[in-house]
Amino acid sequence: RMNHALQNYEAAKQTYDMVPLQMIRDPEFDIRCKYDVTLINLNIASIRSKKGDLHEAISCYEDGVQGLREYEAALSELQKDPFRAPDTGKNTAHKHLIAALGRIGSLKLKIGDNDGALKAYMTLLEEVKDDSPSASQTEKAKAHIKCATIYRQQDSPDSHAQSIAHLREALDMYTAIFGPDHKDTS
Repeated sequence: RMNHALQNYEAAKQTYDMVPLQMIRDPEFDIRCKYDVTLINLNIASIRSKKGDLHEAISCYEDGVQGLREYEAALSELQKDPFRAPDTGKNTAHKHLIAALGRIGSLKLKIGDNDGALKAYMTLLEEVKDDSPSASQTEKAKAHIKCATIYRQQDSPDSHAQSIAHLREALDMYTAIFGPDHKDTS
């Protein structure tokens, strides 16, 4: 079943790639098409991860992150048009971005690339802002725990302090999200 889904996603991606550029006259349509391809890449990454093809999954997630960044930048440019209605799609794209960064970190941990995982998690931490959705806040709290685990395993002079700092951040975030009486915060 996964092989069939993977073939369908690959075929859909090829369909988008084969559209002649001269057919795409509307910049907003072009942006939406590229966003669709990005979502396809993220689905391909998920399937490759489930099939155990971790390096290829990481590559697809990284393509997805790049596509989501490009989408957010292009959408921001479109929003500068005073005659255009505001778009709410950025929030969804941002959630996908946070999830993809988390998956990159997890997969890099699985292949033993702790430095790459730490970089992915630190990028996730930077991306989640105070006004980000609660799902993104939860991913940020999880990333703090992953960072703490990675630092705990390192042998550098400040690794212990870094680990504790990340655990404190995670506890503060979990308390803010779930309250002080939750099983993970009390």
